[in-house]
This record gives sequence, structure tokens and C-alpha cells, in this order.
Amino acid sequence: MTSDLTQAKLTPDLAFLSQHLFTSILWVNDALSIIWLNAQAEQLLAISSGRLLNQSILTLLVTEDSTSKDHTSIEDQEGEPTCSLTERFTQAKHYQQPFIDHDHMINTSLNGNLPLSVDYSVTPVIYEQQHYFIIEMWGKDRQSRISEEQRQQQQYSVARNMLRSVAHEIKNPLAGIRGAAQLLQRKFITFSDTATFSSQLSDTTVQSTPVLSPNHNLQKTAEKLRNYTDIIISETDRLTHLIGQFLGSNQLPNWQVLNIHEPLEHVITLVLNQYPEVTLQRDYDLSLPELQADKDQLIQVFLNLINNACESMTEFAQTLQQKELADAQSATPQAHNSSNDDYQPTLHIQTRVAFQHTISGQQHKQVLQVNITDNGSGIDPALIGQIFFPMVTSRAAGTGLGLSIVQDIISHHHGMIDVSSTQPKSSHGRFNNSQGQTCFTLYLPFNQPIVET
Repeated sequence: MTSDLTQAKLTPDLAFLSQHLFTSILWVNDALSIIWLNAQAEQLLAISSGRLLNQSILTLLVTEDSTSKDHTSIEDQEGEPTCSLTERFTQAKHYQQPFIDHDHMINTSLNGNLPLSVDYSVTPVIYEQQHYFIIEMWGKDRQSRISEEQRQQQQYSVARNMLRSVAHEIKNPLAGIRGAAQLLQRKFITFSDTATFSSQLSDTTVQSTPVLSPNHNLQKTAEKLRNYTDIIISETDRLTHLIGQFLGSNQLPNWQVLNIHEPLEHVITLVLNQYPEVTLQRDYDLSLPELQADKDQLIQVFLNLINNACESMTEFAQTLQQKELADAQSATPQAHNSSNDDYQPTLHIQTRVAFQHTISGQQHKQVLQVNITDNGSGIDPALIGQIFFPMVTSRAAGTGLGLSIVQDIISHHHGMIDVSSTQPKSSHGRFNNSQGQTCFTLYLPFNQPIVET
């Protein structure tokens, strides 16, 4: 009776289970050809299953530099030659002994030579009297990204709370200073009007007096003091506005269902009219599902990011023009560099779906991914890790609050923002053919958690 119940138990579909694991899995046959992989492997490797199926696993696990020397040779951590990867697979099959490789760098043309650091294990199995290999992969970049995100989020929260506390302490005295300045200004206005009336009265009684009356001097002094109070009030208003940006908006997001391309196109229409020299490249996934978000706040996010990108490219173009002008005026002009003349500011905006993405410890099967890329001057590597902190900016006229506001809004949407940047290389004060590139990547969940009121 017990054996009958055991046989009656439902056997799970292993392929179904594999599609719902966080681990990337590839199924490889005896000829080392990939015959199946799960969705997580496609996401990790950034390669579709159609391109990977029937490919040799060696095209992934052996770099192109290694394959050019020895089709399957690899080296250990000390750089000394070891047994080939093919031999390791053969020994694993012969002895039925798995092996693991840590901190392995994948660099293949199948995904555009995108470098990827992974840990992977190879487990030999026998299925239906045939030899196969189960390969499991864990992305080191993903783990380090999650850890780095959590660390930066903690630092950001501490810095933000500290600045908000200081801003609150400053805001109240500023209101008192402005009120006192307004009272002084009213007194000076009254005093000035009285002095003007007295001066006019004395002028009518004594027409021939060449010396200025004391009332006239008092009037000039009152006007100067009014100018001083105007400065106090205007500077107080400016500081109050700046502190308001520090504190951020207290308004909760107005959740609504929308298409992400609506706020994007709205901002593009606003910004690109100011920068007609910028070339726009759209790469939209029109099949994206709608998401829950605050449209006005997303417009603020895209307005900051796209405007910053256009300003960066415009400044970089001006820098190139100034260098060309300086070279033309120099006594010994350098060789003409067509890359400077051919520079075209280009803004690339891409929307996609990212699968199995972790945001603040929450695993999402699908999230919205928006990439905003420009080919401007790039971001200083010394600032790249602090770019979302308040008061951090690379521009002389910048306040360092724009990206901090963006970070706040994205956090309120339970998403995350990341940035990567490379600066153009220069030699002898001139830029070579390699252009800089800055990419801001936004990740937003399609559905927001229910907030209890």
C-alpha cells in the first residue's frame, strides 16, 4: 500500500523547475554542445537561446585570446598552463567527478564581447544511458552589484538624513531673517517717503539755497538701506529654495497606470528643442507592459537625466572646437585630427524588460529597464561612486542636487538607478578616436506594492 502511494506521487517537471530557479543552468551533451538552457542563463549571458543552442560550451568558457593560441587551453591563477578545458570535461565524465571554476571571465563575440565574471560548476550525469553535463553559473557581477547597491543605499540614506536635519535647523532662522528684513524695509520706505515730503517742502520755501538739505542726504541713505534689505530678502529666498530642494517633496506619488514612452517623449520634445545639434536614437520595445508610476515625477527624472546628457555633449563639443582653434593659431599646428571635426552629439534611449532582477533585496521576475546614453565627456572616475549624493557635481555652475532628486524619486518608486561612464582618451591635449560614453540605467518594477493608508 505504501509503495502504491509513493508511485502515485506527482513527479515534478525538471525543465519547469529549472525555469524558475535563480541559478543559470545549461544542459550540454557528450560532444560539448549546448542543447538546452533556462531563461536565467539567457539573462546572465545576454545571449538568446537561439544563438546558444548547438554551440560548443567552449565558445563561452574559453576566451578568444586563448582559442587563438590553443583551441581549448586555459591557465591557472598563477598564469601557469594547466590541462585543457576539454581534458577537464573528459576526466569529469570518466570519473563522474564534478569540478568548479571561480572568478572566470567570459568574453565571447556571441554577446558583443561583453565581459562577464562568473563562478561555474560542471556536473557529469548519465541520462537515458547517455553522458551529459549540467553547468550551473552564478554571476559575480550581479552579486557584487547587489552588495554595492546596498552599501551605497545605506551611505546615501545617512547623508540624506544628515543634510535634512541640518536643512531643518537652517530653515526656521531664515524665515526669521526674512521677516526682520521686511520690517526694516517697510520702516525705510516710510522714512524715505517722509524725508521726500520734507525735502519738497523745504525746496518750495527756500528756492535759492545751493547746499543740499539734511533731508535729502537722509533720503539717499534710506534708499541705500532699502537696497541692502532687498539683497537680504533675495538671498534668503534663494537659500530657502535651495533648502527646499535638500528636503525634497513631501508629496506622495500619485500612482497611475501609464506607458513609459509617454513621459519619455514629453521630455524629449521639451529638451531637444533647446539642443537641435543633438542626434536622437530611439530603441524602444513597444511591447512593454504598462507600469504603475507617478507621471509627473518620472518627467522630472527624465528631464534631469536627458538635460544633463545634452549639456555634457554640448560642453564637450565646445571643448573640441576650442582645441581646434588653439591648434590652428599655434605656430606649429599638429596633424589634423578628423575625429574632432566629425564629432556628433548623440543621445541613445533604450527601453527593455530585464528578467530576474534584484532591487533592494527584492527579487523581481520582470522589471522595466531604461538606458539613457550620451557620448559626451564622461564622468570623472573619482566622482562616479558618489554622483547621486547631494552637493556632488562636476560642473562649476551645478548645485549637485539634480541626480540626488532623481535618486529620491526612483527610491519612492521602489526602483534603482545605476551609472557607468568612460572618458575619452587624449594624447598631447587632443582626443583620439575613442569617444566617451555615459549610461544611466533605470530599473522600475511594473507593479507597486500596496501602501496601507
